[in-house]
Amino acid sequence: MPSQRDRQKQPSSSFRLLIEYDGTRYSGWQRQAPPRPKGGGPREAGAAPQGSKELGAEPKEPVVKTIAGAIGHVMHHAGLQIRNFKGAGRTDAGVHALGQVAHVHLEEPMMASDLQYILERGLPYDIAVPSVEPCQAGFDARHDAVSRTYLYRVTLRKSAFSKHSTWWPKLPLDLRLIEDTWPLFEGNRSMAAFADLEEGEDANCQIYSCQTDRDGHLLLLRVTARFFLKRQVRRMVGAVVNCAMDRADVARLREDLAKPGPESAMHWAELAAPASGLFLERVDYRGDRGDARRNS
Repeated sequence: MPSQRDRQKQPSSSFRLLIEYDGTRYSGWQRQAPPRPKGGGPREAGAAPQGSKELGAEPKEPVVKTIAGAIGHVMHHAGLQIRNFKGAGRTDAGVHALGQVAHVHLEEPMMASDLQYILERGLPYDIAVPSVEPCQAGFDARHDAVSRTYLYRVTLRKSAFSKHSTWWPKLPLDLRLIEDTWPLFEGNRSMAAFADLEEGEDANCQIYSCQTDRDGHLLLLRVTARFFLKRQVRRMVGAVVNCAMDRADVARLREDLAKPGPESAMHWAELAAPASGLFLERVDYRGDRGDARRNS
């Protein structure tokens, strides 16, 4: 089997992309609205026209600005025919990424360096693709992932430079309480109180680790799991931070983790942390160096 270095020197039609982005200007990684009626509603920038399998097709209707749409548009504009393009994490509006992973499968082979050049030259200032590597034709960035790690940044003081990349709660925080409470989410448990669930969706989530750290005036909250439910991390962060401001009750948090009630989801939704401080930090796959899984 050829080494990764050898594969980099050969044309391929399948690639694994490492993507960074500032999500402030975007409506998330991709549109997550319900399916629109035939012939109606806006289309995601870079999405294919109806009846087309090409995700990078140039739009002809009003668009919703998304990360995937921007990348798809650049590839389409370069004349690439895209069979499939998918990201590992479907980040919400305003959420950022330090280590989003996506796959792109093309109709025709090309060099990884040429694809990276197209993306570097064509993407806007707030999206970067620092790595493009050939991958197996069956690689699926979303379904093959074994863990995802999110980072949330809370600033403990007002900052002139980090409004769009942190949350400043504006009240003193009991940091010891956060250190003690954040790990309560670890393990395989129902997250029904801390997520937006679709009808019939399984609320159980295996969380491998919850870690806290400090970097100067920044409080860093990390969480690693196989997958996350919609808006789960922001509600988890909001829960512990509001407890640390004495605006929520740790006993209520413990109770809703053990046995969520009918009012639980609404309660914690109202206390959710803003999107600005949330980053998809890394996505891991079997065979990756430094697999971030815990208790797997």
